[in-house]
This record gives sequence, C-alpha cells and structure tokens, in this order.
Amino acid sequence: MRKLLLVLVALLVVSAFAVENGLSQLTVWKDVEGEWVALSMTDPFAEARAFKSGAANGSCNKKNWTVDIETEVQVAQWINWQLDGRKWTWYVRKPGTYITDCISFFIQSNGEIVISFSGFESPTYASTFTHVKDTVDAWYGYGLGNLPEEIEQMASAEELNELSVFIPDSADLHEGISRKLWNKIMVVECNSACNYYASGTVTITLQRIKPWINPDTGGFNF
Repeated sequence: MRKLLLVLVALLVVSAFAVENGLSQLTVWKDVEGEWVALSMTDPFAEARAFKSGAANGSCNKKNWTVDIETEVQVAQWINWQLDGRKWTWYVRKPGTYITDCISFFIQSNGEIVISFSGFESPTYASTFTHVKDTVDAWYGYGLGNLPEEIEQMASAEELNELSVFIPDSADLHEGISRKLWNKIMVVECNSACNYYASGTVTITLQRIKPWINPDTGGFNF
C-alpha cells in the first residue's frame, strides 16, 4: 500500500511539472547490452526522462509549409568516486617520523568539482593516564607515484581545514583521475604510551547542479 502511495505521489509531481511547463511525458527506453529496456516514468532515480512540447498544425491551399523541429538535451552533472579505505591505523614501536600511502582515491565526473576539508586535527591522547604531550603531529597529502618524493601536495592536519582542491572539467576527469593519499606522523620521545585518535570530514561538491535535480538526493525534482 505504501509503495502504491509513493508511486501515486510521484505521478502527481511529474504531472504537475509537465502541466506547468506545457509538456507531455514520453516513455524512454535505455540500451542495456543491446536490449531496449523501458525506464520508469515516476522513479526519481531513473536515468533519463523525456517530454514533448510545441504542437503545430496547418490547413489551407498554400504550396509550402515549414516546421522547425528542435531537440534539447539537458545533461546533469554526475560523479563516480571511490576510496579503498577511510582509516589509517599505525603501530609505532619507537619515536620517529613515518609516512605511508596505503589509501587510493578515484574520482570521475562530467563537470568541475571542489573538494574541501573540515574538522581535521592531529591525533589526540585518549586516556585518563598521566601524559606529557597531547598529540601526535600529523600531515596529509596526495600524489600519483608510489614514493614519498612524488607527493604533489602535503599539509598539516590544521592546514588541511583551510585547503580546498578545485578539479576543472577535462577529458581526464571524464575518464577518471586516480591519486594515492598519504599520511605522515611524527612520534616524539614525549609522546606517552597510549592510543591517539583523530578524524575529519571530506566534502566533494559538484559545481553544475541542474535546477531539476534534488541536490540532497541526486534524483529528479519532479
């Protein structure tokens, strides 16, 4: 019953959009491995929708008639991203400065993207025992290669919160861009024996959201 109600609501929303804009909805088929598969006309996450508009007619004895036919394709910005890990876990026996890559990042889109960071800090002492130094200093970076010398950019945890990365629209972005994410720590003699924890948030923001896309869900607004 709930599913039927949701379908009816979706039909009403789509119908209201069509009436308001003078459109008539059409059935859309998608080529799926050589077979034409009809797409839902109400599912907000259907890959595509189509409408017709602008009827024309004529009736008299004139010789020539001209009718302009148009095709407008509004393409939404899409994104495909992948992380093969969301956490670094270090086991450190002795003081020193260490670095590792271990997390791979892939991003693909058909428009500009901004990546921003918030809430990052150095890992903080997590115990009620007495201690000397509150934090383990940490840095974050990225690069193409497999060696620390090939890191493109590195920032401390605090600096990262002020940083934003702009990825312009390009053929490389359409095909997909891969980077290795690096984590560097410095454990010093005055870091007491304990576990240290830190976290942060990475936000990926699309720059070309169409007005007919719901920015919170990515589905159709109608």
